[in-house]
Amino acid sequence: MDLTNVESAEDATHGFGLAGYKSRRSIDPGSTQRVEFVAKKAGVYPWYCTEFCSALHMEMTGWLLVEPAK
Repeated sequence: MDLTNVESAEDATHGFGLAGYKSRRSIDPGSTQRVEFVAKKAGVYPWYCTEFCSALHMEMTGWLLVEPAK
C-alpha cells in the first residue's frame, strides 16, 4: 500500500505503524512511502500514527481487516 502525507507544513511529519506486522514508516510532508507486508492470518489489526503531529494525534488511528482466504 502507498501512504502519502498530504500536509503542506514542513514540520507535519506523520507516521504509520501496523500492529502485528512490525511495519512502521515515517512520512515527511508531501512524501509517499510504500508499505509492503504479507497478511498471514485473518483478523483485525490497528494502525496508528507513530509521530506526534498535532493535538489530534491520538485520533489518527484505524483498522486493517484481513479476511480469510477463500
